[in-house]
Amino acid sequence: MGWPAKAEDRFHAYFTKRNELTVHKKCLLWGNRVVIPKAGQPPILDELHLSHPGIVRMKALAHSYVWWPNIDSDIEHFVANCAACQTHQHMSPKGPVHPWEVPRNPWSRLHIDFAGPSKENNF
Repeated sequence: MGWPAKAEDRFHAYFTKRNELTVHKKCLLWGNRVVIPKAGQPPILDELHLSHPGIVRMKALAHSYVWWPNIDSDIEHFVANCAACQTHQHMSPKGPVHPWEVPRNPWSRLHIDFAGPSKENNF
C-alpha cells in the first residue's frame, strides 16, 4: 500500500512531503518533527504559547518539534488573538544608557559587553 498518483486537496500538504514522512512506533514523523493531527493542534499551540514568546520564537520552537499543514498561519492567528501578547509586543526591556568619556590615548580604555540587568545584576 502506498500513495496514489494524485492526492485529494485535503491531503495535498502531506502528499508533497510523502517521501519524507515516516512512521515510528505508530507516530507519524516528518524528519524529526511529529506530525500533529487536527485534534491535537490546540493543546500543542497552548503549550508552545505558555510563556507568550511571540510569533517568531513560537514558530522556531514549533519548527523544532512539530508540524502540521498551515502551522505558521495557525501560530500567527493564535498570537494575534492573545490579548497579553498584543499588549506587550512592543515593550522590549530597555537597559540604562551609560555615557562614556572620550579616551585620551589609544588603548587607554577597553570595553566589555555585559548581559543584564538580571535580578539587578549585570553579567
